[in-house]
Amino acid sequence: MTQQTRTVGAAGAAPTDRSAPLVVAQNLSKNYGPVQAVVGVDFTCLPGEVHALVGENGAGKSTVSKMLSGAVVPSSGTITIDGQTLHGGSIARARALGIACAYQEIALVPEWTVAENLALPEVGTGRIYSPARALRRAEEILDQLQLPHIDPHARLGTLLLADRQLVEIARAIAARPKLLILDEASSALTPPGVEWLFARIGEVTAAGSSVIYVTHRLQELQIIADRGTVLRDGAPVGTFARGEWDEDQLISMMAGRATQKQFPPAPAVAADAPLALEVRELQSARLADVSLQVRAGEILGIGGLQGQGQTELLRALFGAVPATATTWNVAGSPVGALTPRRAVKAGIGYVPEDRKTEGLALELGVGENLFAPWLSLFGAGGAPQLRRERGWIDGVLSALSVRTRGPQESAGALSGGNQQKLVFGRWMDRDRRVLILHDPTRGIDVRAKQELYRAMIALAEQGVGIVWFSSEVEELVHMCNRIAVLYRGRVVQELAGTDITADAVVGAAVGMAAHS
Repeated sequence: MTQQTRTVGAAGAAPTDRSAPLVVAQNLSKNYGPVQAVVGVDFTCLPGEVHALVGENGAGKSTVSKMLSGAVVPSSGTITIDGQTLHGGSIARARALGIACAYQEIALVPEWTVAENLALPEVGTGRIYSPARALRRAEEILDQLQLPHIDPHARLGTLLLADRQLVEIARAIAARPKLLILDEASSALTPPGVEWLFARIGEVTAAGSSVIYVTHRLQELQIIADRGTVLRDGAPVGTFARGEWDEDQLISMMAGRATQKQFPPAPAVAADAPLALEVRELQSARLADVSLQVRAGEILGIGGLQGQGQTELLRALFGAVPATATTWNVAGSPVGALTPRRAVKAGIGYVPEDRKTEGLALELGVGENLFAPWLSLFGAGGAPQLRRERGWIDGVLSALSVRTRGPQESAGALSGGNQQKLVFGRWMDRDRRVLILHDPTRGIDVRAKQELYRAMIALAEQGVGIVWFSSEVEELVHMCNRIAVLYRGRVVQELAGTDITADAVVGAAVGMAAHS
């Protein structure tokens, strides 16, 4: 094995002085017209240190990380990396200084192969691209970063979201940066994926590099962060160090007030409540004889290990992938073969896994995105109808506390959490019978989660049947009336009442895998 192979992910060049900060951000501010997105941010990061940036959605974390990466030009302030100034928000300059980034919103090309995407850092270097060299390099990266299950020949868009995120992180680590920026990079990962990430972070910091870690998962900070800065409304409001904080204090600092952490209880459902959804012997390319019933006002959780058919099930229930069933009823009426358009007409709503590629048209306005499912149904009358729906739009924005300058603002200008609220909010007060949720709280902060939890319970109390997959088992355990555990496209166990525990959900999934 060559020396190059052994050093994938190690720092490209050791900092000149390990006792001095490798990263210094001084008085960073960013204005977008009259809006101050970030104001007066100061922090340092030592060689071999993990410095966390935490705060609610829209607090300015991603803007700060993008200034550090060279993607956004600061309005004022300075950034130095190992004593050298990052001028003018240049991505090329940032790369030259040894900065690499991995984002929650994956910055790779779905139509390209994994190998081609891992070769992206070569683009713009003047080096002639060689497919054979790119493939060899990808195989080396995946081997050394312990990702043997990812096929370098596979088209990125065919991978599970969690695996696409692993490729994004691997690309950044393989650049051997002095500064690795991870902006919500764990939000799409499974628990084993998070363990993999933490192991790789340990290798990066052991080599003397620094890591800026942006996350909403406060439990991760106890494990990974040495120090951190808390942002609120674009400004720093406090700092913390390992072992010197607890979750309640941090949440209060982020929100400016005490915030409820606990989950609301599962809604009460009458035993004779009518069925909102009934599916029997559902079949598709990856599903086998799945039968489900969801009563009006009930929350049915979907559990299981990653890649066991959860995504396919939710998409099939909305008509987004071909599927057949011997029985397929919504509110007691047969619906036949579904398409998304027919599903909306039948009273089904769907919050997809990836808000940016499946849930929103980022270039369109907030109001247009909220009303999107009905614009197509109204055809030429959609625009006038949208104007008549202004009261409903304003009500949704208020109910979910969406931070926006108004319905005309482009969805792409909002923070990730506020974008997620749009995808969810479009189904509120729209006479839905069934709502299908694919990890709706992924990558959003504590307060935003509470707002979506309350909205979910309110919809259930209105008689909406909810089918919910979450990558956070505790959400399902506390808020679901029943949980169906999937394994290899089949429902292998159903839990209800006091049988619903985190150990039972995980045990059912892991037990099936262990005995297969």
